[in-house]
Amino acid sequence: MSEGPAVGKPGHDIYTVLVILATVLVVGATIYLGIRSHQLFGSWNPFSAA
Repeated sequence: MSEGPAVGKPGHDIYTVLVILATVLVVGATIYLGIRSHQLFGSWNPFSAA
């Protein structure tokens, strides 16, 4: 029996790049929200009792 053509592994794993990009964006957004919360509410946690 003949088998299908061999499929080579791609040089760059696009999913790894997307996971890294998503992680960087989430960390950046979290830092931004913490800084903005501190500016507006005077605390890093906007849900804490004032």
